[in-house]
Amino acid sequence: MMRTLIFTWCFSVFSLVPSSTLSQNTKIVVDEDKTVTIDEVFNMISHQTDYNFIYSDGVFDNMGKVNLKKGKVKVADLLDECVISNRLSFSLSEKNIIIINKPKPSVVQQTIKGVVKDENGMPLPGVTVLIKGTKKGTSTDFDGNYTIYADEASTLVYSFLGYKSVEIPVEGKTKIDVTLETEVSALEEVVVTGIVERKKESFTGAVTTVRGEELKAIGNLNIIESLKTLDPSFIIVENNNLGSNPNRIPDIEVRGKTSVSTDNLRDEFGNNPNQPLFILDGFETTLRTIIDLDMNRVASITILKDASSTALYGAKAANGVIVVETVKPKSGKLRISYNADLRIEMPDLEDYNLMNAEQKLEYERLAGFYTESTGLDYGDQKLLDRRYNTILAEVQKGVNTYWLNEPLRVGTTLGHSLYADGGDDVFTYGVGVNYRDLKGVMEGSNRQTWGANIDLTYRKNKLNITNRLRINGYDANESPYGSFANFAKANPYFRKTDENGEITKFLDIEDLFGSSNSNPLYNGTLNVINNSDNLQLTNNLQAIYTFNSKFRLQSGVQVSKGITTTEVFLPPEHTNFTGASYKRRGSYTNTRTDNFNYRLNAMATYAQVFNDKHRVTTNVRGEVEETSDERLSIRAVGFPLGTNGNPAYAFSYQPDSKPSTAQRKYRRVNVLASMNYAFDNTYFVDATYRLDGSTSFGSNEKYSPFWSVGAGMNLHNTFHINPEVISLLKLRGNIGSVGNQGFGNLSSVTVYGFEQYVNVFGQGVTVNTLANPDIQWQNTLTTSVGVDMTMFGNRVNATFNAYSKKTDPLIVVIDLPSSTGVFAYPINAGYMDTKGVEAIFRVSPIYKPKENFIWTLGLTGSALKSEFGGFDNVLESLNDKARQSASLVRYKDGYSPDDMWAVESLGIDAGSGKEVFLTADGVPTYVYNNDDVKVMGNSRPTVEGVVSSNLRFKNLSIGMNFRYRVGGDALNTALFNKVENLRKYDYSNQDVRALTDRWVKPGDVTMFKSITNFDSTPISSRFIQRENVLIGESINMSYDFSNTAFVKSLGLTQLRINAYMNDTFRLSSVKVERGIDYPFAQNVSFSLNARF
Repeated sequence: MMRTLIFTWCFSVFSLVPSSTLSQNTKIVVDEDKTVTIDEVFNMISHQTDYNFIYSDGVFDNMGKVNLKKGKVKVADLLDECVISNRLSFSLSEKNIIIINKPKPSVVQQTIKGVVKDENGMPLPGVTVLIKGTKKGTSTDFDGNYTIYADEASTLVYSFLGYKSVEIPVEGKTKIDVTLETEVSALEEVVVTGIVERKKESFTGAVTTVRGEELKAIGNLNIIESLKTLDPSFIIVENNNLGSNPNRIPDIEVRGKTSVSTDNLRDEFGNNPNQPLFILDGFETTLRTIIDLDMNRVASITILKDASSTALYGAKAANGVIVVETVKPKSGKLRISYNADLRIEMPDLEDYNLMNAEQKLEYERLAGFYTESTGLDYGDQKLLDRRYNTILAEVQKGVNTYWLNEPLRVGTTLGHSLYADGGDDVFTYGVGVNYRDLKGVMEGSNRQTWGANIDLTYRKNKLNITNRLRINGYDANESPYGSFANFAKANPYFRKTDENGEITKFLDIEDLFGSSNSNPLYNGTLNVINNSDNLQLTNNLQAIYTFNSKFRLQSGVQVSKGITTTEVFLPPEHTNFTGASYKRRGSYTNTRTDNFNYRLNAMATYAQVFNDKHRVTTNVRGEVEETSDERLSIRAVGFPLGTNGNPAYAFSYQPDSKPSTAQRKYRRVNVLASMNYAFDNTYFVDATYRLDGSTSFGSNEKYSPFWSVGAGMNLHNTFHINPEVISLLKLRGNIGSVGNQGFGNLSSVTVYGFEQYVNVFGQGVTVNTLANPDIQWQNTLTTSVGVDMTMFGNRVNATFNAYSKKTDPLIVVIDLPSSTGVFAYPINAGYMDTKGVEAIFRVSPIYKPKENFIWTLGLTGSALKSEFGGFDNVLESLNDKARQSASLVRYKDGYSPDDMWAVESLGIDAGSGKEVFLTADGVPTYVYNNDDVKVMGNSRPTVEGVVSSNLRFKNLSIGMNFRYRVGGDALNTALFNKVENLRKYDYSNQDVRALTDRWVKPGDVTMFKSITNFDSTPISSRFIQRENVLIGESINMSYDFSNTAFVKSLGLTQLRINAYMNDTFRLSSVKVERGIDYPFAQNVSFSLNARF
């Protein structure tokens, strides 16, 4: 310390006095070769000369030692080696030598100004401008302007969330304007929740974001079908009845169920109570709108899964939220984008295992159809013999009608989409139209969708106004042939037409069958109408006022109006009216639904960064909403022959009925507060509180709070991990509560209806809806933890999530005693607890992005289990109904909603051909007893996911995605309905196993009862089978011609062609009929994308 004080004083004094020149001849003696420190060199000089050295402590730290040779050495040379070579300097005042660090050259600071814009020429506020290697910097204002002070040797770094960072050397420039380009992975860095945007690196929620290009790489049918391939938590429940029907609305689950699934729980306007909430451009929308949305307009989709991400939506978010963002118009010169889609669908009939004509006749013979003691009541044995011999003669003539392909065709879909956009820094516009004609694989079934949109944006100074007008509609028709099951039932030994080639109403051979077998082709020749059309108009207006880079206000208004009309006409010749009286033949039903909705919201946002480390973002938001729905339905019966469905020709309304109406109006209001805090991009916290009010629940339970709290840590920023090994390692977790209003409106007031009959006391009224003013909101407590990893230079990416969801209380519908006259009364009862895990893993064995050569292998998987509790005996009425209807479902504490309940079967007694059951006490018996039912399986797969391979080489991309399901059980309906449970008087075609696998004689070891046993067979464990499935979900290939000379010569800036194959195969351990009412299909598709 004393040496430092002396140094400071001396330097201050001597710096004012000219230095003397060190004598060039002064020398010292080195007695031997040695290596010493600089301090030791100065000591030697001081001892052998009159010079003294003054310097501060530590000035020679980290400096090398000096090698001295034996002999005499000049002091001046030693000083050069010890001082000058180490970038020090010294000054001489008489006999004192002062050692100091060389002063740094003076730096000239200069003022640099400029503007930062995006690639569309729009100014970017809030861009961070830093001097590279320091924490000194600034940010752009609302107009993208910035001012910074730096020396000419500095380099400026421009960075903004969602854009590529840019580095520009100053090099004496005083004005630097910068254009930032959108980062290809920008959507992976930003979480778009539909209400606020969050940086993904500091967000605690579990989300998946998918770009529009990724969706289009899977297929071109709709975004829902593509999304299921890309995220394991998003599941489309396979519908074995509706197959590939273009007009069906799928059942969707995100992380399982949160409600009891019963149709009684929904009102006329409600949705599936386990369906996620859908948000389109910041406003709520319907699943039908999302399915019909033009895929080419989609910029991104974000799946919000847990409390931190979904609590923003409060009472509607228990089943997850799907946020869809469409493409925004870009400024600049006019651009025109055109997209064409062609889809070819081929019916998939591989899972049908029906008898041919010879097999069917042999089955009927063995089953005793043509034996007087067991056969049909047609008289004596001679008539039965004649019947058999006549059919046998037809079979021997080669009659073997394959009915399945009769109502089918190769379905085609042709879609066109056109979008034009442009503008300048102040005003941008985008105008688009689209049309798609989807023809299903059943004749006459089709769906035509169309839409138009106008997007306008005005941005001036601090005001930003965006208006989006969307008009869309559809015209849908079902097949006039009706259910495909009618063709699967048709007997193969019947001819399709008579001897004149005419399609007859009934299938008959020499009038042996009378009119008991309808020709399934006949109804297709009639003027059957089954049509739905819709027109929807939606306008979204949003205004944002930015006061500064820290504070802004925004407000939005949505107004939506829709009309849907459904018309069904069955002419009097239709086979449904066989045997009906003349004035009851033919029917006409017309249903019109009108809906109107408006939403108003306003939000204030404050964001600030303190000391370059503390980032705080807060939001306060309020919203009001009103929805009005009205439905009117009329049904008329009895039409003259040859009429075209005009209800004016009907003889009457449906007997004992009248036109029906339904009206619903409900209002919602909510307030929201959210906060996100991040420290040094390492530690972060999210918190959300929302209070919802709604008229959908009991009048005594109008309001309910929802909340979430989450925290996380970027471990890669904490432990200074080598970024070339691990560039992302984030831990996150959250807990919170959300609600569910998907089932519609639960009345809190009693609604009465007038009876149509009048007696001496006057006209009576009935209770249509009994009020429950105390019914509570469903509340789902969600806990979620997860980890995100990126390793080895983006070669390995992994995400793991584990979660728990407990819905308490549930809302269920029960039947009250018959004396009340109420058969569907909503109550709160019990809870449902769901636990699950999900994982996404991708590895790139080849990763050369600069060469555009990347090969990525992927594996996703999810597993979950749900359990009921707290019911006690409240739902015994529902369980009684299930027992009476032979349902597989029960509502019992400790069991899963996916459990399959049946009586355990020990198989078929080889001696008698009867089924042997096991009682609850473990005793074998031939008697089936409903009280012996127990859990015999679970329909939920043990694990389900997708295995994928994606290769990109230059302009060529090839992808393959295969879905797997392991574990889980299925009811084999083909065995239950077409091998057993066959009626004695039913001449429908059946599964071939009814002939080959049923018991015939004592000693036969079979799985099925006697072929002559026509008793009703209840559901037993024989029909519940373990199912493992592998599906060829998507195979795709694309080529980008954008950079070729040919494309440029056409004046195009982009040209891309895609080819797809979807649902190419399905391998299952259970052989069951699929597509009962409408067959499934395999698809080949093509897409062309061009931009001018």
